[in-house]
Amino acid sequence: MYRLIAAGSLLVCTTFAAWGSDASLPLLNSKFQITCPGRPTMTVSNAQYGLTTVMWAGDHFQIASGTQQSKTDNGDKVSIVLFRNGDQMIVNKTDSETFFSYSGEKNLVSCNRTGERENSTVTLQRTDASGNVES
Repeated sequence: MYRLIAAGSLLVCTTFAAWGSDASLPLLNSKFQITCPGRPTMTVSNAQYGLTTVMWAGDHFQIASGTQQSKTDNGDKVSIVLFRNGDQMIVNKTDSETFFSYSGEKNLVSCNRTGERENSTVTLQRTDASGNVES
């Protein structure tokens, strides 16, 4: 309960603590699933350059660029992902405990989470403005 309250207070906080480099950073191309009350199971994908996507049944898809890093009152590092539709995902970096806040809602919901696994990547050919493949 304390963690839920601490994570909730992060939503109203406007300043975020500096985040040092951490050996436990997520894989560059990874995915996991979360099941949160109020929404079907969601697949979260992390890609290079700080890109995070979330999708769920019914052709729903949201995107976020970058994360905000902070700490709870007891010192746990957390990552906050702000999706374009106003949803927020908070992940405790110590134990991967995951919370979600739906757009327009003030409350956080605790989510069940699968383990993170490597996601296959696709490398696209680089082309110039006229569509010619660059070498």
